[in-house]
Amino acid sequence: MELRDELYELMKVLRVLKQQRHPVLPAGTVGLLQAIDRVRSATGGCHLKQVAAACALDQSTASRAVSAAERDGLVRRVADPHDGRASLLELTDAGRTTLADAITWYDSLLSGALRDWSAEDLERFGGYLRRFTNDLHASQLEATR
Repeated sequence: MELRDELYELMKVLRVLKQQRHPVLPAGTVGLLQAIDRVRSATGGCHLKQVAAACALDQSTASRAVSAAERDGLVRRVADPHDGRASLLELTDAGRTTLADAITWYDSLLSGALRDWSAEDLERFGGYLRRFTNDLHASQLEATR
């Protein structure tokens, strides 16, 4: 099947990209920082449970990743004003700067790869990719029921 073959080739390229990742951040940290930033911006706070869901990780894996980012000075825990037993996650100044640098690095990488694509091609590709991702996720959820 041609689509399966193309997806396999894409996965190979993504593995290579992951090995050549942003020079400062370990694999997965960019997604973690983005998740914390997005959830906090959307809801005004970010609990570990929300980060785990946003990153499609189990809570213990997310907890270890957050602890590592906290040790690196990228994330801090603050008291949840609504629940004294809980803490909220937020990016530190260093975390925001590091995330912005990583996004710039990835944007540059994508811009180079897509420099010959028209705006229409990019819009169409983005739409197809979003649709494919959503449908694949929905199909996977149905299969696990």
